[in-house]
Amino acid sequence: MPRIPVDPQLITPEWLSEVLQADVRVCKLAQFGIGVGLLGRLYRAHLVGSPDVPPTVVVKLPTLDAIARTNLCENLEFYRREVRFYQEIGVTNPLPPARPYFAAFDDETHDFVLVLEDLGRLRIADQLEGCSVTDAETVIDTLARHQAHWWDNARLASLPWLKVHAVPPFSEVIISNYHAAWATFVKRLGDELSPAIRDYGDRFEASMPWFLHEVSRHPRTFLHGDLRLDQMFFATNPVDPPVTVLDWQVISKGRGAFDLGYFLTQSLTPEARRGCEDELLARYRERLAENGIDYSADQLRRDYRIATAWCFLYPVMAEGRIQVVNERSLRLTRTMFHRAVAALEDHDAFTLSLD
Repeated sequence: MPRIPVDPQLITPEWLSEVLQADVRVCKLAQFGIGVGLLGRLYRAHLVGSPDVPPTVVVKLPTLDAIARTNLCENLEFYRREVRFYQEIGVTNPLPPARPYFAAFDDETHDFVLVLEDLGRLRIADQLEGCSVTDAETVIDTLARHQAHWWDNARLASLPWLKVHAVPPFSEVIISNYHAAWATFVKRLGDELSPAIRDYGDRFEASMPWFLHEVSRHPRTFLHGDLRLDQMFFATNPVDPPVTVLDWQVISKGRGAFDLGYFLTQSLTPEARRGCEDELLARYRERLAENGIDYSADQLRRDYRIATAWCFLYPVMAEGRIQVVNERSLRLTRTMFHRAVAALEDHDAFTLSLD
């Protein structure tokens, strides 16, 4: 098997020839996506070679952020999960990823590499600007089809790398990381925190075991875990999937409303979300029902509210445990935070674990 390149300089024509099983004669590498993805490095390789060599591929490598890599990516098995997903499921998934040419993971070092189809031909949207209602409907239709396929599916038990968040080591590691992240977060954004948010953040750590239990309850489905607009590519012609999704590092098994709540509260502006939230929740239920899944309105609302409250964690972790590499990264983490706060307030989720 081709070795895992621990340095981008090792991504050579010879290495790519072995990976692609084709004659690559020239490879020009350029990093991109800085400030979009937070836990990995992306490179676009421009290739010249035999007729079966694609003009470009995307190569994904681990982050250089040592704290995030050790405390999040390794201890929470993010890289292992993503590689196993591409190796064992990949494009057969109803919520499709990019086509993988090569995926490898080192169990001892946690080094990994993905060589993926370049999705540059597809349409992207900026999470900072916010998702349109039309694109949100497309995402929800595909998400519901994906979740219905995996809903209480016996195959979930056959994937040992796809776990629930409520069991160790994930539960213990995520709680300890939140503890460290919140202290840093308060130092950086203390002046922007209302008394209610400061109190919620102070109490959140104690509530985390309850949240983890709730989002992991049966019936379970396959959760992406980081379903946000920056990870999505939309069709530009009829042969394309309606939406293609990247970054399968935070995948787990759990309640379907988790992905829905994260997507709507993090990828739509608060104004846009408030204007279409009820209709999109109803649309999600309808699409599941079309595939034989009965997710009652009351249960969906409760699970959605829980997801909304839990997703406060994401911007805190992004700001407090991941290196902010440029202005775009900073704007993204702050935007995620303000949207999470708006959703918490809209759904009166501050005392949810006490209900």
